[in-house]
Amino acid sequence: MRIQVVVLAVFFFSSSLISCGHDEDEDEVGSSAVVPVEECASALKWTGGNAESPLMHPGGDCIACHAKEGDGPNYEVAGTVYQALAESTDCYGLEGITVELTDAEGTVHTMTTNASGNFFAKSGKSSIVMPYTARLVMGDKEAKMVTPQSIANCAECHTAKGAAGASGRIVWPH
Repeated sequence: MRIQVVVLAVFFFSSSLISCGHDEDEDEVGSSAVVPVEECASALKWTGGNAESPLMHPGGDCIACHAKEGDGPNYEVAGTVYQALAESTDCYGLEGITVELTDAEGTVHTMTTNASGNFFAKSGKSSIVMPYTARLVMGDKEAKMVTPQSIANCAECHTAKGAAGASGRIVWPH
């Protein structure tokens, strides 16, 4: 049984956003700044505002923003992998982490985090049959999400403070 998840609430972005999207085929162009490690564990922060880029707004609610603004691709799943649980939105996460979602039919959907730690899959490319389990992989290490999920909007629960039982951001164990 397929469950379509529609996210109506936008809690990370104001109504004044002009553009949230990008084309998956675009280069990873964007703007970042070096910041103290106390501010962002990566020492990098997105400063490109709403300039279209796959690197934009790490930790933000990509699915809701793209749906609300109608700009850029619609995502079936999106999120950011970080080094620390309480990272602020726009702090860069970790690059090169493989994110595997195994859906209810046993299909594995694979994404890799980009330079800002973001991962995503466009809607319609490959439908994820709910519920799914999640696993992060890098080299011979892995981390698994314990509870099967029926919401593919990772930012809904994986906020800097955590929501709906999540303890914070999606974190790669060091």
